[in-house]
Amino acid sequence: MPSLRKSLKILVAAGFLLWIADGYLLMRSESPRSAPDPAAGTATTTGPGATTGPGGGARYSGVIHIHSTYSDGGGTVADIVRAGQNAGPDFLVLTDHDTMQPLFDGHQGYHDGLLLLVGEEVNTSAGHLLSLGVGRDVSQDGPLGLPALVEEISESGGVSIAAHPTGRRPWTDWTLEEMDGLEVLNGNSEWRDDGVLELVRALVFLPFMPDEVFNSLVDRPDEAIRLWMHRVQRQPVTVIGSLDAHERIKLWGERHLSFPTYERMFGLIRTYVITGTELTGDAEVDEEILLNAIHRGSCYVVLEGYEPAPGFSFELTMGPETESMGSSVEYQDGGRLHVTAPSSGPVRIRLYRDEVPLIETEGHELFVEVPGPGVYHTEVYQLRGTLLRGERQRLWIISNAIRVE
Repeated sequence: MPSLRKSLKILVAAGFLLWIADGYLLMRSESPRSAPDPAAGTATTTGPGATTGPGGGARYSGVIHIHSTYSDGGGTVADIVRAGQNAGPDFLVLTDHDTMQPLFDGHQGYHDGLLLLVGEEVNTSAGHLLSLGVGRDVSQDGPLGLPALVEEISESGGVSIAAHPTGRRPWTDWTLEEMDGLEVLNGNSEWRDDGVLELVRALVFLPFMPDEVFNSLVDRPDEAIRLWMHRVQRQPVTVIGSLDAHERIKLWGERHLSFPTYERMFGLIRTYVITGTELTGDAEVDEEILLNAIHRGSCYVVLEGYEPAPGFSFELTMGPETESMGSSVEYQDGGRLHVTAPSSGPVRIRLYRDEVPLIETEGHELFVEVPGPGVYHTEVYQLRGTLLRGERQRLWIISNAIRVE
């Protein structure tokens, strides 16, 4: 019997060491890559904060959906701005719950080159809705007032985005024709669908490999993409990547933990916005430029924790015209789709027609003839291997759609 107990202890110890070794190798495979040299790729710097991708147009990386002490966030606006300046995005979008007070208190604007925009996260009968660019508080008037709320945002020149549509408080009304988009990735929701062992592993390695741990918790948002595809086949719909950053985990009573930090979260998920013109340095003008681009779907979602993606492009050439994400074009024979995804490591590009994978290739570029009408989008995966698990593909980029009618 003692020898059996000893054998069991050895087996348990060996299993634990194997689990630790596998976890370490897995986390190593989640390490950030350095961005490719712009001089050797397709993205070039055009001005403060801006890059120009292969299809032209300035592009800006932004962090959307942030909470401060104006609602349930753990940091002040000054804390958030400081974190943004350290993390390096071009713009931040503050969206506290049911309040535009940060705007009224004068926080919107440029802070040493970093643009801070103020929207709000509105509580509605169907879930939480981001209201961007309206410039005032909005709310749902009564249980049947949701369509009027969305219409009010639209008529005010704003953008309405369904927040965390598959999260703890999912979005439930997909009949609203004027709603502009949805969060296809939400940083505060991503870890909640992971299993117990995945979360335990994350906690074990968090003190030593925090970037790798946060990357490991983000997976392809299958359900959110499915909801988007069903809707975008009827009408244009934008997808963005958001953080829902709070820097606050409630413990008990009034106690809370300031985690995860704004600065670390700001490096996890970003939305890159492609504009027809460079930003001007005037906050009011630049808010309109950015939100107009988001409204038309001229943007893409990047898991920035793996690698920045300023050189990504997804374009359609149909006849003499070349169109990018957010466009709707009439089908003609001979059209071609072109995807460019520069990276410092191997990637896999997958092109979708409606919800169905059409073609995929390993490499940084893809050309394919348009087979017919449909809604096309592309996803890019980084190829990362481990000794015990072999090659793994990890989601890196989700494009917005090009509609061919």
